[in-house]
Amino acid sequence: MGLKDRKLISLREIEGPVSPHQRQLDGALKEKKEALAHVADVSKLADFIGGKMESLGMGEDWAISKEMFPGVEVFFIFNHADEEFPSRLKVLFGGDRIKLMKGEDLAGITIVYASHMLRYVRESNPGKKLPEVCYRV
Repeated sequence: MGLKDRKLISLREIEGPVSPHQRQLDGALKEKKEALAHVADVSKLADFIGGKMESLGMGEDWAISKEMFPGVEVFFIFNHADEEFPSRLKVLFGGDRIKLMKGEDLAGITIVYASHMLRYVRESNPGKKLPEVCYRV
């Protein structure tokens, strides 16, 4: 199945409009997104977390997919800041078994992967002043 044939959904679509785990995930990603602007080589970041680069055709600057469990994938979608908008980090989920997952599990594991991405940022930018969040993981 090609990427264009996949359906990617948010945690809110899995749990419903009042998803407490979507709020938890949004809060965790909000503090990490600034640090991801320091990623110079997305393919190396993808390798670091055991994922792969993707081209989703959603206007993203870069996207990485990571298989969480068989039939369950998380997609990290990043846009750099510009003169009009701040940087954005969005997460979507896909796979034929995604509806079997609990929102709590998806949010928790996704936050762990995002924290691991910050370790890559820290290791790949020695001597550079990075956002404080990079030093808390």
